[in-house]
Amino acid sequence: MRRIEHMPLPEIARAVRNPKEHDLPTIRIAIQKFGCTLAGELDERTERLVAGHGRLLVLEEMAAEGKSPPEGVDLGDDGVWLVPILRGWTSRSDADAEGYLVANNAIPERGGWDRHLLADMLTDIGAADEELLAAAGYTADDLADLSDLLPANSDQPMPDPVPSSGPAERVEPPTVWGVIVTCSSEAEQVELLERLTEAGHSVRALM
Repeated sequence: MRRIEHMPLPEIARAVRNPKEHDLPTIRIAIQKFGCTLAGELDERTERLVAGHGRLLVLEEMAAEGKSPPEGVDLGDDGVWLVPILRGWTSRSDADAEGYLVANNAIPERGGWDRHLLADMLTDIGAADEELLAAAGYTADDLADLSDLLPANSDQPMPDPVPSSGPAERVEPPTVWGVIVTCSSEAEQVELLERLTEAGHSVRALM
């Protein structure tokens, strides 16, 4: 039976292999804005995480910094953060578990976006709350790139999209240049992430 269980953050085992990279600063903004509705999903057979690695990394950073638990995360009597984990799913094999891990990330990516509707929604979101736009994973520059899809007269409705038998047009990510720095410990990784973030760099953690 599927159930949500609040588990001690330090006791949640991660997947042995996880190829998904994470935009930790953006995940953190979203958690601070929306709370932690679900921290991850656990495989009952392996008792390891199959979804939510990025969210748990951010929660670990926040807990290590002495922050108050975000909405949705409880505080145990011993001060340990108790995070909501979906339980009840059991993989049939290691390949099955890893297949679900990849599918959980890859399938939403392959869906793409209706760019017209996305531009319209982001405009409304940004007008209502600039912080909400960032929590949705977009910047003012992203919105500017999509602005040509909006009608010249904002009072006019968006034109109906042309029917298509194929998937919606995908928003392709920009080319990003970066470096990989290997750390000797998790503590060194957290310290480096904090310093680079404070210096204005866009960084994310890998395991």
